[in-house]
Amino acid sequence: MLTIESLLKPFIKTIVIKGKPGAGKTTLSFELIRTAGSGLYVSTRVALKELVDQYPYIKPLVEEGAVRGISFEDLRLGSAADVMEAVIKATEELKSLVIVLDSWDSIAKELDPIERLRTEKSLAAMVEPADSKLVFVSETAESSTLDYLADAIVVLEDREVDGVRMRYISWEKIRGTPIPQKRYIFTLHEGRFRMFQPSAIGRPRPTKEFRPIKLEGVYSTGSAQLDRLLGRGIPKGSGILFLLGREVFSHVILPFIATMISNFVMTEGTAVVLPIAGISMRAMVEATVGQLPEELKNRVKVIDVRKEEIDLTSPETALRDLRRIVKETKGKEERNCMIVAGMDFLEYYFPGKDLRAMSLDIMGYVKDTENTAVFIVRPSTKIREELEDLVDCSLEINMMEGTLLLRSRKPPSIYYHLGFTGERGIELTPIV
Repeated sequence: MLTIESLLKPFIKTIVIKGKPGAGKTTLSFELIRTAGSGLYVSTRVALKELVDQYPYIKPLVEEGAVRGISFEDLRLGSAADVMEAVIKATEELKSLVIVLDSWDSIAKELDPIERLRTEKSLAAMVEPADSKLVFVSETAESSTLDYLADAIVVLEDREVDGVRMRYISWEKIRGTPIPQKRYIFTLHEGRFRMFQPSAIGRPRPTKEFRPIKLEGVYSTGSAQLDRLLGRGIPKGSGILFLLGREVFSHVILPFIATMISNFVMTEGTAVVLPIAGISMRAMVEATVGQLPEELKNRVKVIDVRKEEIDLTSPETALRDLRRIVKETKGKEERNCMIVAGMDFLEYYFPGKDLRAMSLDIMGYVKDTENTAVFIVRPSTKIREELEDLVDCSLEINMMEGTLLLRSRKPPSIYYHLGFTGERGIELTPIV
């Protein structure tokens, strides 16, 4: 498995980081210094003050010495000889582990090809016997003489996907290490370089530490991060739509359902859950009641079609039974209810206009009673666009480079890395 730490293996001495301005090269360089514990940052393009102003997260390192052994050299007006002197000083006197030349282009472009190759060979030779790494930062992705000398080469990209920023790191070369996957997604959130591994999908684990979130005037999803993404939670009398991408397994939705239902029921609500294609009855029951105290579990009803708890012979009979089950689950107190429905499952029984009519009926009931509905759809669901027009919020979950990503389509948002950890079951990290 490739990680940022892979670049710091003992046999990796020279590293090339490529990318256009703003791609995250400097942030990755400082992440390597932080991980190694010490280093020298050789600036050939900006003064230290400008660097601190541009990257505020560096300031504590400078002022407080949070990472021991870091020093800075301003070589904007320097030559290749000045750079070599700085490297010699770092390897012989400072004993720095990571030496960053940012950017190497500003020096290399002043050298003729033969002199450039000689200089690069000399620099690489200086760190070979020492306990140091030499990082060349380049603002061009084109091949150069340095590529043949380097032990590792990574290229950072900043692209637009569906009108939203996406960041990629491509592993072009790393000596002595297999590259099972060439491209990964990363973020610069909070000034840190974080590369995401392929997502591991697990079922939600019940936890006694779950504490509900109660909001005024709206329903909380149970996750403060998700509430903020939606604006401020789920408006009463509204619907929320989850759109699952083609490569996304159905079980990805379970942590969301577990958190949303747990929070809803613990704040005096109830829940009725219709089947979702690809999720077993057992998995659904575990997800919906797993975090609830024993005395609250009867406020959740997972409809079992095998026991003919709902008549699916027609939309009319299905809606009649659904209303009956909702009424029974709400109890004498007539608590609010969250209705969860897998539309791909219902579409099997009610294709076309029948499912449209059923969806309209559920949304009409929800709006009239200040309840809420959660719909789950697939790319193949024929009425997904119409459903998106009906609901107040829609969230899209996709898989890119083996990584699960989430974004809000309504209201629009950036992409977030989707992880499954912590008390809430879900963790969102913005791709910025």
